[in-house]
Amino acid sequence: MRDYKQAAPLFQRAHKNVEKVLGTDHPDTGKTLNNLGELYGSMGDYAKAEPLFQRSLKIEEKALGPHHPDTARVLDNLALLKIDLGETKNAISLAKREREAEEKNLSNILSFASEQQRLAFQKTTNPYSVFATLGSAAELAQTVLRQKGVVLDSLLEDRLVAEASSDPKQRETIAQLRGAKQRLMQLVLEVPKDVSEAAQKQRTAEKEKLSTEVEQLEGGLARKVAGLGKARRALSITVPQVQAVLPKQTVLIELLRYSHYLGKTKSEDSYGAGVISPNGEPKWVSLGTAAEIEKAVKLYQKSVRGKTDEATLAKVLKALEQRVWAPIEKALPAETKTVIISPDGELSFVSFATLLTPDDRFLAEKYAIQYVASGRDLLRESTPSGSPTTVVFANPDFGSQAIAQAPASSSAVALRSLEMRDLQSMRLSALPGTAREAADLEKREGKAAKVFLGPNATEAELRQVSSPRILHLATHGFFLPEVELGKQAKPLLQPIELGKQTNPLQFQPGEIPKIKLENPMYRNGLALAGAQRTFKAWSEGEVPPIENDGIVTAEEVGGLKLNDTWLVVLSACDTGSGEARAGEGVMGLRRGFIQAGAQNLLMTLWPINDQATVKIMLDFYEAADKSHNAPQALAEVQRDALVELRSQHGREHSLLDAVRLAGSFIMTSQGKP
Repeated sequence: MRDYKQAAPLFQRAHKNVEKVLGTDHPDTGKTLNNLGELYGSMGDYAKAEPLFQRSLKIEEKALGPHHPDTARVLDNLALLKIDLGETKNAISLAKREREAEEKNLSNILSFASEQQRLAFQKTTNPYSVFATLGSAAELAQTVLRQKGVVLDSLLEDRLVAEASSDPKQRETIAQLRGAKQRLMQLVLEVPKDVSEAAQKQRTAEKEKLSTEVEQLEGGLARKVAGLGKARRALSITVPQVQAVLPKQTVLIELLRYSHYLGKTKSEDSYGAGVISPNGEPKWVSLGTAAEIEKAVKLYQKSVRGKTDEATLAKVLKALEQRVWAPIEKALPAETKTVIISPDGELSFVSFATLLTPDDRFLAEKYAIQYVASGRDLLRESTPSGSPTTVVFANPDFGSQAIAQAPASSSAVALRSLEMRDLQSMRLSALPGTAREAADLEKREGKAAKVFLGPNATEAELRQVSSPRILHLATHGFFLPEVELGKQAKPLLQPIELGKQTNPLQFQPGEIPKIKLENPMYRNGLALAGAQRTFKAWSEGEVPPIENDGIVTAEEVGGLKLNDTWLVVLSACDTGSGEARAGEGVMGLRRGFIQAGAQNLLMTLWPINDQATVKIMLDFYEAADKSHNAPQALAEVQRDALVELRSQHGREHSLLDAVRLAGSFIMTSQGKP
C-alpha cells in the first residue's frame, strides 16, 4: 500500500523480536534486517538501507554460506541499491556474486527435481536484471548463454545420457516416464462419461498419483544422470566457446525479456538484445518496454493472419523493424551477412524475415536469418543419422465427418490449421496438397523414402519412427488457448478465403463437460489418421486408446525417438505456436521436437496455404540437398518466395499474400552453423 510510515515500526518490532529470541547471528535475524532494508530502499532512504543490507549479508553468508538462496536475495538487493547510488562497479561485482550463487543452486535443482519443479525454481531467480540495466554486455552474454532455456537443455541431457547408458534401469525409467505422461495427458484431455462425484474423485486421485509418479521419475533420472555437485553442461558454457563456432560474417542475436530496474525497488518488463560476433566483446542493446513491443507483436500476429488490411500490415512490419531491429543493426559489424536469432518472450512469434526496412525491402533480402533456442545450441554436436531414411506422413484420413477439400477452382483455400476453441467439436478438412508433397519427396528420395498416407498416416506408426534422417509431417496443426471448456457453442472448421477477414468457425449449440486445459504441452499438437473419430468420440464421452487416437500433442512429441535426426519438417499451420515463457522458450511443439532430439526443425508461425506450401517445400528440399545446410536453404528459399510473390501484382497490393504465404516459415537448429 506504500504506507511506509506505518510499515516501518512493524518491521522494526519484527526484527527486535527475532533478534531477542534467536540471537544476532541467526539467519532469520538476517532476513528481518533485509526486509527492513528493502523498506528503506523503497522510501529512497539509502543511508539507512545500505548498512542493514550489509549486516544481513554478513549474517546470511556466515550462517548459510555464500551460495544459499537467501544470501543471493540480499546480494541482489544490495546490487540494486548500488545502482540507485550510482556505484556501477560495485553493483556489477555484487551481481556476479549473486550469479555464482544462483548458478550453484540451479545446478543442484537440475540434478534432482522434476521438470515442473525446475521451471518453478527458475521463476524465483532474477539473473539478468542488474547486468541488463547497467548494460554490462560481457557479463550478461555469459549469463544468457548459460541460463536461457536451461531447463529444456537439462531435460534433453537427461534423456540422451539415459538412452545411451549401459544401465538398463535408466532406459527403463525413460519408458516408464513416457507411459506415465501419456496416461496423465489422457486423463486431462478426455471427456469423462461418468460425471458422478465418486467418479470425479477417482479421476482426481489418479491424476494426482500420476503427477507424483512423473515428478519422482524425472527427479530420479536427474539424480542418476547428473547427481548433486556435478555441473550441468549448460552452466559451464563460455562466450569464447560460442564465438569460436560462429562463421565469418555471422552474428548471434540473443533476444531477452527481462526486468529493467527503475530505482527505488521499482522495475519494468523490457526487451533487449545481446550481440555476439566471432571476434571482439559482446554488445548489449536496450529495446524498450515489453508493453510497447508486445502491443506491436499482437498487431503483427493479427495482420499476418489477414485480420487487418494491407496498409496496417505494412505499417506494423516497418514499426517492428524500427523498434526492434534497427537498434540491433547499429551494433552489427559492417560485413554481417547472416544473423542467428535466439528469440524470447512474444518475439518468439515474429518471423524477422518479413520485417520491412526503410528502403521498403524485406529484412530477408538483406540478411540470411536463422534461429536457435539458445546460442549454446551452436555447440551441440551434430551427428549423422544412423538411418538414411526419409519418413513422410501426409494427407491423413482423419475419419468420419471430415470436410472435403474445396475444389481447386474455388475461391476458398484450405489451410492446414485448426483455429478452434475446443478439441471435441472440430471437423478437419482433407489436405490433398500434402499428398503431392509426399509424392515428390518419394520421387526425390527413392528407396530411402518411407511414406504413410491416408489411413496409414497414424500415430502408432509415428511412435515407431526411430531417428530417420528426415521426418516430414504434412497435416493440420492446432494450438488451444488456456480455457475451461464447458457449456458453449461448438465451432466447425470452414475454409478461409485468402486475404479476407472471414470467420473460419461456424457455430452450433452443444454442451461439453468442463475440462481445464492448462499445460501448453497438451494444447499444442498435430492431427493424424483417425483424429476426427477421436473428436467425435470425445464429444460423446468415449475415450479411444491414446496410443493411436490421431492426436499427437507436444507432450507426446517430446517422447519420440529423434536422436540424430537431421531435419524435421512440420508442414502444417501454427506449429511454432505455443505459450512463451521468458527465458525458457515456447512451450509447445517446438519444445517437444527439440526435446526429442531434432537437429533442425522447420515450423510455421501462422496458417499456411495447402497449395502454395507445396512449391515452397519442394524448393526448400532441392536447396537443402545441394547445400546440406538446412537453415541456409530455408533462408534463401523464403527470401526468393517473398520477393517473387510481392512482385506479382505490384509491390503494395501483394504484400499481404507474400507475407502470409511465404513468411510463416522459421527453422530452429542445433549444432555448428
